[in-house]
Amino acid sequence: MTFQQFLLIMRARRWLVLGTLAVVVGAALAVSLLLPKQFMAETSLVVDAKSTDPLMGGMLPAQMIPGYMATQVDIIGSSRVALRVVELLRMDQSPVIQEQWREDTGGQGSIKVWLAELLMKKLDVKPSRESSMLTIGYEGSDPQFAAAVANAWAQAYIDTSLELKVEPARQYAKWFDGQNATLRADLEAAQKR
Repeated sequence: MTFQQFLLIMRARRWLVLGTLAVVVGAALAVSLLLPKQFMAETSLVVDAKSTDPLMGGMLPAQMIPGYMATQVDIIGSSRVALRVVELLRMDQSPVIQEQWREDTGGQGSIKVWLAELLMKKLDVKPSRESSMLTIGYEGSDPQFAAAVANAWAQAYIDTSLELKVEPARQYAKWFDGQNATLRADLEAAQKR
């Protein structure tokens, strides 16, 4: 088929082509007007993948960074961080949200868990390919709410990440304190003898 034959076919079927174009454009316009507006709020975080381990003092090897970034993405998407977002925004205290929870679940379960699951459905976490940046995005119908959730998610991740780094040191300190108390008691008993 030559280009001239193609043009002759299109000319012969021009009403069908124009009608199809009009239907597609009209349908796209109707759908865009009927669907509610959606806003995507994003915030970016720098993940310090090259920091030293506070307990061991060693540096993280370069080949571990992709795995490290994937771990950070998993932490951001975890229910622990989502529950902290609910607490930061105090969403469970809203009467409107409480009513929605009762209608949706019949008052069964925890409102915080229900809210965390709803929030996680609209979360989008993207690691950067060439750097140690993470982008946290949240989609919502209200731009201020979407921005508040994205920023709260970043803060909740920072808090959780810090907690995950400090908690092992606390456990070691608690264990050493217990050992110290036991040894001190043994020393005092030996001195009394």
